[in-house]
Amino acid sequence: MASATRTRDHDQIRAWAEDRGGIPTVVKGTEGLLRIDFIEGAESHGREPSLEEVSWERWFELFDDNELAFLFSPEGESRFFKLVSAQPADKARKTGRPAQAAPRAGQKQKRQRPVVLVSKEERGWQVAFADGEQAQHYPTKAEAVQHGRELARSHQPCELVIERVDGEEEHIEYGGQPASPR
Repeated sequence: MASATRTRDHDQIRAWAEDRGGIPTVVKGTEGLLRIDFIEGAESHGREPSLEEVSWERWFELFDDNELAFLFSPEGESRFFKLVSAQPADKARKTGRPAQAAPRAGQKQKRQRPVVLVSKEERGWQVAFADGEQAQHYPTKAEAVQHGRELARSHQPCELVIERVDGEEEHIEYGGQPASPR
């Protein structure tokens, strides 16, 4: 069963990217918006002109300074990845809202919003939660996206991340109360 992996390990991130023909980059004209440009392989279209190559040392400096984690698909040749906050409290602090205190003994910890990933895999398209649960495969992207939307709607609030063929991704937020079953 395929799953997504979350890491902050520099060596693991670098090896994953380089195995897929990726180089460390930032978006030109930004103060370090991180990207990986996949410049080698059958799915590559060469260098992306809006990206500027940086050293891995600089890339990881920005990665650590921004307290990020790397969410990726380790399966096959998938180039799907997402940079996410390493800790929920970091996200709250960046939005100006106070971080929530740790739960007291006997209290339930507030669940993080789930993330549903739709990604291209060797045998078609996969839909799974970021933690790898409920992974299912579909022969077409349309079928996978339809299932991903249904899964995200039924687990609101939730984020749906859809990998595009060019390696970029589309994010769709599903908020509010959980949807009632159809």
